[in-house]
Formats: sequence, structure tokens, C-alpha cells
Amino acid sequence: MRVPHKKKAISLMLASALFSGAALAAEDQVELTDIEVIGTTPMHGVGLPADEIPANIQSANAEDIERVQALDLSDFMNKTLGSVSLNQAQNNPFQPDLKFRGFTASPLVGNSQGLSVYMDGIRINEPFGDAVNFELIPESAIASMNLIPGSNPVFGLNTLGGALSIQTKNGFTHQGHSLEAYTGSFGRDSGTIESGGSDGNFAYFVTGSITKEDGWRDESPSRVEQFFSNLSYANEDTTLDLGITAVDSDLNGNGASPVELVAQDREAVFTHPDNTQNELRMFTLNGSHWLNETTMLSANTYYRRSDRSTFNGDGSELSVIGGEIGEDEDDDDVLDEVVSDDAAALGFADDDDVALNNTSKTEQDSYGFGLQTTFLDDLFGRQNQLIVGASYDKSDVDHSSQSEIAQFTSSRGTDGTGFIIDETVVDGDIETETYSLYFTNTYSLTERLALTVAGRYNHIEIDISGTSEGGEQDLNESGNNHVFARFNPSLGMTYAIRDNLSTYANYSESNRAPTPSELTCADADNPCSLPNSFLADPPLDDIVARTIEAGLRGQNGSVNWNAGVFYTELKDDLFFFPATEEDPEDPRLNVGIFDNIDKTARAGLELGAFGNVDKLDWFANYSYVRATFEDEFQYAREVDDELETFTVKDGDRLPGIPAHNIKIGADYGFTQKLSMGFTASYHSSQYFRGDEANVDKKIGHYKVVNLHGRYKATKNLQFFAKVDNLFDSEYETFGLYGEPDEAPGFDFEDPRFVGAGAPRAGWIGFKITL
Repeated sequence: MRVPHKKKAISLMLASALFSGAALAAEDQVELTDIEVIGTTPMHGVGLPADEIPANIQSANAEDIERVQALDLSDFMNKTLGSVSLNQAQNNPFQPDLKFRGFTASPLVGNSQGLSVYMDGIRINEPFGDAVNFELIPESAIASMNLIPGSNPVFGLNTLGGALSIQTKNGFTHQGHSLEAYTGSFGRDSGTIESGGSDGNFAYFVTGSITKEDGWRDESPSRVEQFFSNLSYANEDTTLDLGITAVDSDLNGNGASPVELVAQDREAVFTHPDNTQNELRMFTLNGSHWLNETTMLSANTYYRRSDRSTFNGDGSELSVIGGEIGEDEDDDDVLDEVVSDDAAALGFADDDDVALNNTSKTEQDSYGFGLQTTFLDDLFGRQNQLIVGASYDKSDVDHSSQSEIAQFTSSRGTDGTGFIIDETVVDGDIETETYSLYFTNTYSLTERLALTVAGRYNHIEIDISGTSEGGEQDLNESGNNHVFARFNPSLGMTYAIRDNLSTYANYSESNRAPTPSELTCADADNPCSLPNSFLADPPLDDIVARTIEAGLRGQNGSVNWNAGVFYTELKDDLFFFPATEEDPEDPRLNVGIFDNIDKTARAGLELGAFGNVDKLDWFANYSYVRATFEDEFQYAREVDDELETFTVKDGDRLPGIPAHNIKIGADYGFTQKLSMGFTASYHSSQYFRGDEANVDKKIGHYKVVNLHGRYKATKNLQFFAKVDNLFDSEYETFGLYGEPDEAPGFDFEDPRFVGAGAPRAGWIGFKITL
């Protein structure tokens, strides 16, 4: 790597992160040693050597992702990174719930999100619900990624358990042209093009891909179209990058199925369709400029439009009795509440099952800017790096939803009748404004001891307006303007015991403001079924996370290793309480409210190692995550057609989080042309969602082995292949309690639903490079 000469050695080393490997024109250039430099803020800046960061950061680059042949970023993380697992709640490979240290990044609105995600310094958690849509991150555009653990305050709101920071490719770092395509199981076909180049101070990079599949389950086709481009300018003092991202996706993830149905046919779906369509258009402008040899100014600005529409064919609480459609609360062949008094006109006969088409549209517009200054001046004769930054983000969300009475088809799909239930109609507008100020300072107390002090002040205002219940309720009647403000600190130290052995310790805090979908679903007198309902909103408290972690890391020959422990406590965590029998009924399922509970906690152990021997590259990691409730509370769940109350006690485990995760993998170059490798993972058992009291059976543990290989036929042509789930293991990654009798043709009694893992599958493809 070559960069312009700076008068301080520390400036030279840290600048490598900024210029990302570009050879810039300058009269006086020097060669840098191979030092891993990691960005410590969303905008990265000049970064720090990994050994000076008081956390176990996991990193990967484009070559790592390509070698494993992962479907997308979430698939790569699940196959290779420690403390990571996936819940296939939707049973669509593009819509996983990603778990890291027991915290979630999920596309499902209403899920308790605990990870912040940044792409080129722009936070891409959706404004509505903090959701994360992994298919909106073009895999072929990723140059590098860092998974940063803990409640790092510098990464802002929602960084309860960690932050994922992604940097994209540019024409200085990724030059050349390529065409890649593959085909195989589940009718999955994919094609990707890339092109990048530079001419003096200017560079370009562009990539596009189309992936479509029929899905391994019935009625589960998906299509994802991705585009990314970057125009860059760089000289010895200045960089400028204009990025454009455009993604369209059409995903059918028909959710979990009753365990009895899965036992009969793993490919079958309970009800369908469960369709989500996302459309993203994002424009970013990032720049940096060295004001002098020790001071760098960075800035970014963006506009992001993310539209989402959903269509879910679901069961309902409605019945047809005496020619009327309504709710049969007392099971005495008399409807307590009538929705329609002419069932025949809608095509129903007595005792027919009644379905619902739950639909929603969410239009999200957001924009903002950030400004950051890095100072590399020595302090008291010692190296010191001070970063001070500020950011502003604004979003405007229009959300509408409704439920239509529908009939089940013979395949348990739904046909709408055109009859909209007035009480389910929602038309909401949500505006948010977020102001943040942050700093992080790393000071070398001695040659071996470094101290990092950081903090961030977050101020977010959430304004909710509109109507629900068909216009009968004004969402702004109780003054739905919410303000959350907090300063979050962190303090960490690293110490080099020897040249090849160091230790670290860190304390950090961060917070998450309740999302609009949670704030508008917090009234016990008006429970709602998310994300399709908005009602009155008693105030909720923001969630505060406090993390302590410590560890060792070292190098022995060609082996790098790490060992660490962590503990995160969440104050005022949010929990979805299903409706009790005293609550008014709703024709939709899963009715309830969000409310704060006192505490939850995640404690864990992480061990990892990687290295190479001759032609063999390998890695191994183990993590133990003990995710628990630290509060006693009660919730209700229907058991045998009766509501039963369960008591959660201090120490009960959070559902959906396997305690033990093991990952191993290796790649071996048999010849200069042929290489093969594998990844294998083990995930221990986990509780079903709805069994927070830990009184029922768990979802069983599972093991998955995957193979991949590559053959370079010529300098410009290579073939690749992979097999997922080599031993065709039958396993489940997710479970919850539901109502298995809400669709026709079934006489199931077991209330447990599971998200089944995909069977053995293989793909083969080629890549042409120029």
C-alpha cells in the first residue's frame, strides 16, 4: 500500500484505512507494513490498529465472502462468525432473523432489534421499527465488514449488543471486470456483473445482480435485483465518493408451520401467501480532506427511500354462524360481535373457515448528514487519536394497513372478498428527528498500554399522527410526540503483555428508543396485532444497555487466537404481552401490547482461532450465550382453547437463542488451480417463542456441514460449486406457539410451530474475469 508521506509514523499507518489500498499520485511515497486497521466510528476515518481496540472485532473482506460462496451477508456471518446464529422465522433465505450475542437484526417489524447496521457510514436500520433487510445490501458491493461487539455508544441508537459496519468497493481498490452466474437447487439462478477501474485521480465501480428461486417450500418464489455504483475522486489529501444503491425484491416467506404438518411434509406451508416487496433507492456522498498532516475532516450526506408492501393470507378468529361473520367468544353458536351480517353474499356457508388478507404499505423517506474530525497530534509526548463528530437524521414514514375478509383456497391460499374490516384500517404518519454528538479518544499511556474514552449524546424526537380503527381514533389525540435523550459513555484499555499477546477490558453503554410500531401498540385497553395496527400509546421507556467485556488475544506462529467474556444488561427491555381474556377481541391473531420489563441480560464466553499451514487456511470458534430474564412477570397464552397464565422468573432463558454455537471451516489448495473447503456449525437447543417461562420442550440442537470448491481453468475462467447441508440434516432454527386449527383441512392439536431448515442443495457456476 502506498500513501503520501506524513511527518508522523502514526499518521502514515492510520491513513491506510482511509485510502483503502489506492495508489495515489505523489512525489514522496513510502511502503507500509501489513497492519490490520479497523474503523472505530460509523464513518471509519483513519481507524486504529486492531490491537488497540478494547473489543473482539470480527472482520472479513470480499475475498472471504466469495470463497465461502454465501448467499448473502447474513448467510456468510452465520457460517463463519462467532456468536452468530439465524432464526428462519419467515422460512425465506433472504429474510432471516440474525442473532449476535443474543441480540437481533431482523426484517420483521415488531421484533426487538438490538444491532445497528451501517453501510459507508449511513445507518440502514429502517426508520419504521429499526428493521434490517439483508437483501437490500448488495453482496457484490461489499469490500469489507466489521462486526463490532458490545454497547458501543459511538455507533448510536440501537447498538445494544453490537454494530455491523460495511464498507463498499470503489474503482481504486477493485479494478477489473467480471461476469458470474450459477444455477442449481430450488430453481435458484443468479447472475452478477462487476466493473471497476481508475484513471489518475478518478475511479468508478459498478455492480449488478439478479437472483431468483422457486424456494424449497411450496408457494415460496423470490426474486432480488440489486445495483450499486460508486464514482470516486482521490488525491494525496482528499477523497470523494458518490454511491448509488438500488434494490428491488419480491419475497415469499410463508412463515413457520405446525410441527405436525412438518412431520408430514417439510415442504408444505400452513397458509399463504406471505409476500413482502421492498424497493430501495439510496444516494450517498462521502468525503474526507486532510487539513494538515495530523488533522482530517470527514463528512457524509445521504438520501434514502425505502418502500415496503406486504400481503399476508392468514387465519383469523372469525366464524360463520347463522349466515353472519363475527367473533364467537363464548363458543355457544352465537356471535358476540358481528363483522358482516350477510356471509352468503361474500361466498360463505355456515361453519366455513374465515381467512384474512392482511395488507400494509410503508413508505420511508430519510436523509441526513454527518461531520467528523480526526486529530492525530501527540499528547504529552505520546500518540493520541481524537475523533469528534456530529450527525443529523430525519425520516418521514407513511404507513397504512387493513384486513380484508377472505376465503381459503384448496391449497390454504386466500381469495379476497373485497370486504374490509373498518376497525383494522390504519393510516399513520411518523416523523423522526435524531441529533447526535460523539467523540472517541485513544491515548497511549505507555508503549504497551492504551486508554480509550468515548461517548455519544443521542436526542430523538418521534411524532406520530394519523388515524386507526377506520378513522375513529386520532393517533395524535393524546399528544403523540415522544422525546428520548441520553448520553452514553464507554471506557476501555488494551495492554500488550508481549509482542504477540495482549489483553483488553471495556465498559460501554448504549440505548434504543422505542420504535413507532411499539409506541403505538402499548395501550392495554387497545391491544394490536403488529405490524397492522396502531392505537393509543401510553409512553414507553427507552432501553438502556450496559456491557462489560474483557479478553486476551495473541499469535503463535501462524495461529491467531482470542478468548473473551462479556456481560450485557438491558434496563427497561421491551416485551410483547399477548392479550388476556379481559382484553377486547380482534379478528387477527397474535393480539397484544408492548410494555417495558425491568431487566434482561446476556452473558457469554467467546473463543476463536484462525491460521494457515502451507496450502491450508482454517478457522474455529465457540461461543456460549446465556440470555436471561432478570425480572419476574406474567403473561398469558392460549392452551387447549383456554387462556393460561405463566410466570417468568429471574433466570429464565430468552427464547430463540441457542446457548452454544460452534463454527469450524477450512480451505485447501490442492493445486494452483483447484481448491476445496468446508464450513460446519453446531447450534444447541432453544426455547420456543411463547415459552418465556421455560416450562415446555425445546427446539432440538442441530448440525450443518457445507462444502465449496473452485477450479481455475484459465487465467480468466473459473468454475465453482457448493453443497449446503451435505448430510441432509432435518432441523429447525426457530419456533413459536400458534393456533394450528385456523386453516381448513387440518385437525392438528399441537400448538407448536417451527421454522424448518432447508434440505441438502447444490449449485454450480462460472466466473469470467478480465
